[in-house]
Amino acid sequence: MSWVTAIWAMLIGGCIALAVPHLLVGIWLRRGAHLLFVLAAAAVIGIATGELNMMRAPSVGQFEQALWWSSLAISILLVALICFVYLYLGTGRPWLALAACAFSFACLVVNFVSQQTLVFREITGMRHFQFLGETVSAPIGEIGPWVRLGEVTNLVFLAYVIDASIGSWRKGTVDGRRRAVVVGGSIAFFVLLAASLKALTHRNIIGVPYVLGYCFAGILVAMALELGYDLFSAEKAAEKLQISEDSLHESEERFRTMADAAPVLIWMSGPDKLCTFFNKAWLEFTGRKMEQELGAGWADGVYVDDFELCLTTYNAAFDARKPFTMKYRLRRHDGEYRFVTDTGGPRFGPRGNFRGYIGACVDITDFLNQEKALTEFEERVTLVADAAHLGVWELNTNTNELWISDKARELFQFEPNGPVTVDAFRARIHPEDRAIADAAFKNAIDTQGSYEIEYRALLPDGTLRWMHGRARCVSDEKGTFSRLLGVSMDVTEQKQAQELFQLATEAAPSGTILVDRQGKIVLVNAQTERLFNYWRDELVGKPIDILVPDHVAPHHPALRNKFFDAPKTMTLGVGRELFGRRKDGSEFPVEIGLNPIKTPQGLLVLATVLDISARKAAEEQARKSREQIDRFTRISLLGEMTASIAHELNQPLSAIASNAGAGQRFLDKGQLNPETLREILEDVGADARRAHDVIQHIRNTIRKGAPVRERINLNDAVNHVAHSIRPDARIYSCKIETSLDRRFPEVEGDPVQIQQVLINLVTNAFDAMTDTPAKQRKVEIKTERNGDATVCVSVRDHGIGIQEEAREHLFEQFFTTKSDGLGMGLAIVRSIIESHGGRIAAENVDGGGARFHFTLPIVGTNE
Repeated sequence: MSWVTAIWAMLIGGCIALAVPHLLVGIWLRRGAHLLFVLAAAAVIGIATGELNMMRAPSVGQFEQALWWSSLAISILLVALICFVYLYLGTGRPWLALAACAFSFACLVVNFVSQQTLVFREITGMRHFQFLGETVSAPIGEIGPWVRLGEVTNLVFLAYVIDASIGSWRKGTVDGRRRAVVVGGSIAFFVLLAASLKALTHRNIIGVPYVLGYCFAGILVAMALELGYDLFSAEKAAEKLQISEDSLHESEERFRTMADAAPVLIWMSGPDKLCTFFNKAWLEFTGRKMEQELGAGWADGVYVDDFELCLTTYNAAFDARKPFTMKYRLRRHDGEYRFVTDTGGPRFGPRGNFRGYIGACVDITDFLNQEKALTEFEERVTLVADAAHLGVWELNTNTNELWISDKARELFQFEPNGPVTVDAFRARIHPEDRAIADAAFKNAIDTQGSYEIEYRALLPDGTLRWMHGRARCVSDEKGTFSRLLGVSMDVTEQKQAQELFQLATEAAPSGTILVDRQGKIVLVNAQTERLFNYWRDELVGKPIDILVPDHVAPHHPALRNKFFDAPKTMTLGVGRELFGRRKDGSEFPVEIGLNPIKTPQGLLVLATVLDISARKAAEEQARKSREQIDRFTRISLLGEMTASIAHELNQPLSAIASNAGAGQRFLDKGQLNPETLREILEDVGADARRAHDVIQHIRNTIRKGAPVRERINLNDAVNHVAHSIRPDARIYSCKIETSLDRRFPEVEGDPVQIQQVLINLVTNAFDAMTDTPAKQRKVEIKTERNGDATVCVSVRDHGIGIQEEAREHLFEQFFTTKSDGLGMGLAIVRSIIESHGGRIAAENVDGGGARFHFTLPIVGTNE
């Protein structure tokens, strides 16, 4: 070891040796001056360490680092010295102290925030020279502007120290003047010395490294001497107080000072049982003044239910001159009554004369609450363990002693009382499972970890139970893992339920697949193997996409992620086609049910896959059968339709004959002009086309093809029918009026059939008014929209109305009230309307006549 290392190590060791005793004194006696001395010593140690690192620094960067941290230690030292002077001397202007601290903090900010050190603008190099027989380093660089800040800090610090020293000297006491010289003088002298050496070293005037640590060590020595002298003086004073009865009063004063600093509630009473002193803690606790508590005033704060016992205990002990301990509730300053333990003992003078009692009270409310909470917690744990059928046990791994709870004794059929050994506990484990349990047990102890296993327990009564066991090593207050704490739970019913579930899953007629969030197959049942022609080990762990058709597989991950983001039970494949892919690549139709399941391993989805190939084939066959039946039904109705042809063709043919007769009459009279002839011929052509459409519709009805459906504007249909049937209206001397809703929506249907309906209803209206005077013969056709997504078309006449006995049979086939009628018109009308998803009805109207009205669904509302 070199001389430099040895000398600076001695400096650091000396500082430690000075600091340790004062640290103990400061903590034990709670003296701030001693603790500030320890802080100053620690700062000097930091300075010395930094100086040693600077002397050994091989580069500029390392030197700057050591210089920065040394500056931190110097700032801490200055603050510690300022606080020590203020606390120890008790003088000095506070604003000077605060200014010195502020400048010191500013130095720290500059040192660590700026790119420069406090002294140098930039360290350009290092110079090496011999010091104490060893080569050491010193900086070479340009002095920076911030060095002035350090010098101002030193001046302000010295100003405060000198001001405080002068104030202490002016007290005129021996101690004050001694402290001014020893503490203030040494600090001023060594700080000036350190500042001078530092300035000379910075400017390379002297060829020595930084030696500030020894300068500051001188301050520590002076402070230690003064503090030691105070301790020595205090000890001597205490000895004099102990041997001198005359100094009892001063001793009691010191006691009061110490009592005020104590964290417990201290009281003192005289020989007359009346209290003469309460410490600061008591007064702060009760929130009362000393005058209020003295004598028997303290009893006002005792809870009324505790006062009698408290007073009895105190008087009995006082009369017997014996110590006592009692518990009662004392009112705190906020009005809350707190439980305290009061321990008191008699006081005797040097000559054995009784001086009264002294006691101390400790607030134990929090302790009692914690104890109560712990008890309640233990009770809740026991209750939960019992409710969950958990058996708790604990093993001391050092002594191999085992403790088990009452529930554990019940689970493993041990006697309620008596010890249970590890071997006895182990004997309850099924022989085939002991090796697994022993391995888990040993590994948890060896690794100071935990284990979780399931095993079978073979009980004395011959029953076999499944157990779930968990345990972990627990450390004691020293951090040593010496206990293994475990719980055991009977899971026999769960195991049986799992086995039943497994059997039910395997026997399920649908395929069952369990899939994780990554799309990996976790579980499949036997039906899944049969559906997709895979073996189980070929599916587990594989992506679910292998069971999805190729054209769907690229989109499947996005659909799966969407489901996992918002999981819910749903059924897929209803109303659309879904297919599964077998191992050979063939596809088959499926329906899939998805059910999200939350497990300890995360969210899984349970998919049930049902092959609906047979159902699809049956549905197709049923559809073909229905079509065939419909065809046969249409053919069977051909006879009825033949009867209705005459009825349907009667009107257009009659209109043709009427128009032809009108033309002949015009020709006979010689009054036919080209325009009239054109109009007659157009009506004849329209009636002929209508007759053709009726015949074409009957032909389509017999065919297999689907009925004609297109969008129809009923207003246009009404206008067309009103125009085409006008010749018949003239024959019957009837007037046709229309009332049409301009915003009438479209319907879907066969336009020819709808026109047939309107013509039938209007023609019937003509026939119903044969006995009505000609001026009152009027047919009203009206369209309007209902509020239930349907439209209504009504035809009203002003005839004799509907007879009551005919009302129920109006729409039946072959029922007629006309002497020359076939009874097919209204039956055909009802058939057409109902085939369009509508309803037709008839009713008598106030004022005479009848109204036939039918409803049809608006386009987009019929299913």
